[in-house]
Amino acid sequence: MEKKTIHLGISMAGAISAGAYTAGVMDYLLEALENWQKAKDLQQEGKLSGIPKHEIVIDILSGASAGGMTAALTAAAIQTNFDHVSLADVENNAEKLAKNPLYHSWVDLTEENHRDMMSQMLSTEDIENDRQGNPDMEVRSVFNSSFIKTVAERHINSIIKDNAVYRPYFAGDMEVFATLTNLRGIPFEVAFGSSSYTRVHRMKRHFDIAHFRLGIESEYKKDGRIPLNFNDAEGLNKELLIQSAMATGGFPIGLEPRIIKRLGKYIKENKYLNLGNRPDLHTVNAIDEFLTLNVDGGTINNDPFELTQELLDERMGVLPGERKTKASDFESVVLMIDPFPNHSDLPDTNYLPLRAFKFIISQILSAMLGELRMKEEVLKSAYGDEDYTKFLIIPSRSGANPEIENYIACGSLGGFGGFFNKQFREHDFLLGRRNCQQFLRKHFSAPVDADNPILAYGYEGVEDRYKVSVNHRDYFPLLPDIRVKHDEITGKYSIIYVEDFEEVNFKFPEIKLSYLLGLQDDLEKRISSLVSNITNGEAPEREKNENDIVKRLRKKPWHQKLLNTTLYQPLTGLLLWFAKKKVKGIMARKFLDIVIADMDKNELLTDDKKLKK
Repeated sequence: MEKKTIHLGISMAGAISAGAYTAGVMDYLLEALENWQKAKDLQQEGKLSGIPKHEIVIDILSGASAGGMTAALTAAAIQTNFDHVSLADVENNAEKLAKNPLYHSWVDLTEENHRDMMSQMLSTEDIENDRQGNPDMEVRSVFNSSFIKTVAERHINSIIKDNAVYRPYFAGDMEVFATLTNLRGIPFEVAFGSSSYTRVHRMKRHFDIAHFRLGIESEYKKDGRIPLNFNDAEGLNKELLIQSAMATGGFPIGLEPRIIKRLGKYIKENKYLNLGNRPDLHTVNAIDEFLTLNVDGGTINNDPFELTQELLDERMGVLPGERKTKASDFESVVLMIDPFPNHSDLPDTNYLPLRAFKFIISQILSAMLGELRMKEEVLKSAYGDEDYTKFLIIPSRSGANPEIENYIACGSLGGFGGFFNKQFREHDFLLGRRNCQQFLRKHFSAPVDADNPILAYGYEGVEDRYKVSVNHRDYFPLLPDIRVKHDEITGKYSIIYVEDFEEVNFKFPEIKLSYLLGLQDDLEKRISSLVSNITNGEAPEREKNENDIVKRLRKKPWHQKLLNTTLYQPLTGLLLWFAKKKVKGIMARKFLDIVIADMDKNELLTDDKKLKK
């Protein structure tokens, strides 16, 4: 049977505010798919000719952290039609921008003319004024992250499927998943024993995914995929999708951890969570609600491309080790979008073992994270022959200073930089679109002489119109990036090729030093609230089991108790008040010093105070 379809899984890495870049890539990719489909439809109607006729079908959207949030937002966005973004729109068409769900969610966020993102993130409302959501005034994160809930609910809740929307390049049963770091853990038991005894070894797995299957039907297929649809205002499991989108983006300590409530069967029956049904998972009840507290999915798996590939293989019936990877026979592709590719950490030939306590803690954390994120099977396969099943889109900016670590503006401050300035997010969204355009033109391709049957079918009779020459070898684009032009006078249609309308470069944004210094007061208020409320929060009552010896040893005489009540406690309170007043200023200045230095290093700072010599 003639093969006509390339199956695609899109995996989006963690990025924090640089999710704006990923959103830009997705916006352009959707635009390219829409226009190619439009051209193919016109060809079917006899109104156009010369259009590649193979198919690309997106089977999986996945991601971690900001990538997982973008996967969830995209799953909702494709239920309706929306216009895509250009540089001209950013400059003078705010109404159009607000209707693009990817731009509105990642660039606009919840920013208003009178209240930017840092004003919101440094406010104390989440601690001091949220009587319903936080009655005990707990400190749950360094920054106020209430905006994440607003963005997720605003977009996903508002979507109702438009039955007139036609997107055959998305599988009807497309899967969507976001990685989670499950702080409760999924409990497992492994039995050891013989005929004479049995012992059980218990452990917990903290890697988790929120795994959905999109479709009109609501039937659950007993495979752990949570049914999802947008058929009406309530939808099916839309609230669970919102919870998952917020949870995967809960950057540890910086942003609030999130609760997910789902039925135990969605864990117990998912072979990617129950390890293929081999261990005993009777500790999770299928019909009960399984409540978990979760932080950023990128903590454990920030680049879930290997799981995306496994799911693609399962959907296509590919057995382990039998995936076709060569240019001549590949049938599936994982496209990874990574705003922060880890290609700069080369092995240190001058390694110095630092054994002092102050150095050890950071080394231990780095080792733990590195091991958690290690992808052994992927690494093994990387040393094989050519592999056309993995493609990567990363930031690239013409004219950029090669000594600057990040080509994206939101990459400063470890990914938090985009929250300081909307122009950073605008730039990165547009850069994502630009990079996706270049990727489709120059990199998302396979050699013509490999004679891949899918591409041979698709480009039959139109080879010379689309092939691209690189290093004296011709390539076919997997996704031809074309636009349809309609002549109003003649009524005829024609094709515009991508090279005819290249997007222009745009200026790298900057932030004023005076703006950063102006954050001092808000920072001090936030720090003061953090310090004042850091001990708030009630844990469940537990039986006190105080040791009698310790109890007698530490028992205080009556006169010491009296002094403590009348003198020490008031004095301690006064000292703490003075200390807090002093500390909040020191901490705010230290934080701003770090921000200013990093912005300057990344060429994002305008010294309007004229402090540089």
